[in-house]
Amino acid sequence: MSDKTQAENEIPVARRTATPDAPERMTRRLFGKLIGVPALLASTTAATLSACGGSDDDEPAPSPASSATLTRGAFVATIANHFDWVHSSEYNDAYKAVQPTFVDVFIGATPYAKQIETALEEAVVSNSQGYFHPDRNVTREEAAEMYVKAFLVPASAADALAGFADAASITPARRASVNALVAAGCMAGTSATAFSPSGTVTEADAKAILAAITAKFVSPTQVMCKPGTTAPRRYVRISTPTDGATIYYTVTFDGKEPADPTTAGAVYDFTADGVLQFVNPLSSTTDSRLYRLKTVAKKNGLVSSPVREFMWNIVRPQVGAFQAKLMHPGTATSPTVWKIHNPAEYYQAFVFYIEGSDRGLVFDCGEYGYQKANLKTFIDTIATKPYDVIVGHNHPDHAEQIWNFTSAGVTLYASAIEKAAFMASSRTDFKAAGTSAVAVADGQVLDLGNVQGTVWIQPGHTNGTVTFIVNQTGWVFGSDMWACNRPHTADTTQYQSVKVDLFLSLTQQLVANYRKSSTLGEIVEVTNAHQETPVGMEAVNNFVKCFQQIIDQGNAVTLPSIRGGSKGGDRMSIVGDMWRNKNWIAIGPIGKYAAAVDYLTKPTAVYPTAAAVDYNVADGYRKYSVLSHVELTGGKLVGTDVFWAAPANGVPNSLPDKFDPWTYAYTINVPAGTTSVSFKPVPLSTKVSSLKVNGTSVTPGAATTVAVSAGSIVKVDVVSPDGGTTSSYTFTIAVV
Repeated sequence: MSDKTQAENEIPVARRTATPDAPERMTRRLFGKLIGVPALLASTTAATLSACGGSDDDEPAPSPASSATLTRGAFVATIANHFDWVHSSEYNDAYKAVQPTFVDVFIGATPYAKQIETALEEAVVSNSQGYFHPDRNVTREEAAEMYVKAFLVPASAADALAGFADAASITPARRASVNALVAAGCMAGTSATAFSPSGTVTEADAKAILAAITAKFVSPTQVMCKPGTTAPRRYVRISTPTDGATIYYTVTFDGKEPADPTTAGAVYDFTADGVLQFVNPLSSTTDSRLYRLKTVAKKNGLVSSPVREFMWNIVRPQVGAFQAKLMHPGTATSPTVWKIHNPAEYYQAFVFYIEGSDRGLVFDCGEYGYQKANLKTFIDTIATKPYDVIVGHNHPDHAEQIWNFTSAGVTLYASAIEKAAFMASSRTDFKAAGTSAVAVADGQVLDLGNVQGTVWIQPGHTNGTVTFIVNQTGWVFGSDMWACNRPHTADTTQYQSVKVDLFLSLTQQLVANYRKSSTLGEIVEVTNAHQETPVGMEAVNNFVKCFQQIIDQGNAVTLPSIRGGSKGGDRMSIVGDMWRNKNWIAIGPIGKYAAAVDYLTKPTAVYPTAAAVDYNVADGYRKYSVLSHVELTGGKLVGTDVFWAAPANGVPNSLPDKFDPWTYAYTINVPAGTTSVSFKPVPLSTKVSSLKVNGTSVTPGAATTVAVSAGSIVKVDVVSPDGGTTSSYTFTIAVV
């Protein structure tokens, strides 16, 4: 798995000292799993069954005593957990292979079901007979065979079984495995003259044998995402469970056999280099590339792992036709939604067609060249109503086809900021389409007939990125807004047009606006342009946490980017395990390792800001004494203009009617007769040392009931985490 395998890659994370302001944020196991690294790095002689035999299934399996015999399921789990093999049900790779199984193994019902199925996937066990018999005690010869297959223990020419009187009773198909393990000194007989092939295996036996194997051999390398798949791109992480081993690799993409990595391999260092990127680039003259990867892991004092080869077929044709998949069939109260892409596209940015009872809306315009194919003509084959187009932002992978729509008289919506960017483009098609585009406002409602949708604008990926929520269903469509959590590309999404702290504030406000727009009062589904599978509120919350933890813990919370590693210079913030949490989110780059950190707010004369503190200084994150957001029930906050960058293309980079953390006086409008409102002040840092509403301490993020009348004032006082900075806000009540 690593060369500097997990050991060198993960120990800096694991050994960081926890403090009240910078708590231990991630265990070695968690960090290892999220980037595809096996987790069990401790000596197997000290392992417990709960660590190496417990179940990750829905119904946890019991942990037998060390003297108890192991079932076949419990035994294979000790191997699977050593390698930390990932079950296909745990990640959202649209191109993953179908998980093999047995007729008597059921996820959620059979103890250790996931470990059994991953062992089958890794060819440690066979389903040639269809059954696994997970509850039957494992025999010694079965255990030997599984160990040899898992660790690829080499065969021995010597007859290590000659001294056993019962050697002839070993099943012929397992004799070579038993001989190899005994010859290696990793498994002994039950006595000097008996191997007892049909004997049982206890937890203590399993621990001792595993310890002997790992003390002699470097564990074989493995990869995530898994090999043998066909996809438009694969980002690959190599690993080994052997602590401190160094991985070497060679790779080819033309189908030719790679060189021997034991002599000519490059060192694989995830922390420095990130994942290997297997793609069919735009410069390619072929429709596909067959990537072949050879790997070996070495460590002084141990026998090197055997060379392993893995293959992926990367298919991105030079010429492609648009394809559509029905996401949601229309009903009387919900729209029809199609997901559209072209397999020739490099970045695989999806387009969505949303159609109500009266009108349709195309969200985004794809990346396939407008001269090569006509997306408008394709939409016409699935649309049953007249439609408009709305583009998320001006990057070509989301806007390539805009001219084919506007030149045909279809209305194109874009935020004023993105419209101006199109008009300023050097591309004549972008310039012409931008000129004809209609500027859509933040909070504007578009009527599709039986459903309506609300447009919300959010700076971050670009200055005027548009998102859209179908009000009746709570379905959100984004364009590089809500990150990309497909691990088959290990994508992270950039949010560099606005400072992290202000972006967090605006994102919290955006989520609140989604809830207000939704007639259900909640976000039901989020589909970002680079996601094959929609996600839910858990992913949205994880996205917010990615930014919140930077504010709470500063730069120490960041890690090397999945894509580029520290050598690429990018930082990322991540929440969740990319291989075991379908709602994991990573964002980045959020600043360069090689450059000064400057992604937090500071005083500036380039655009209006009332911030008086440079939060980029050492421990600057502990100086936040400002609110991020205020949620109200029973009243409406009258916001202000929020600026995040200097004007561009003649258009201000600002949004109206927003809460600005560095504006301290606001009005709250309440209807006549209102005597109280629910008031929830959300501090930008969750670590503030004091938060008071009208002099009474409140829990950050908790709602409190406040009595109101015309002209009354709600006062909020915030003290920074370090206690050295204080801010006071006044909210004046106006009856309307």
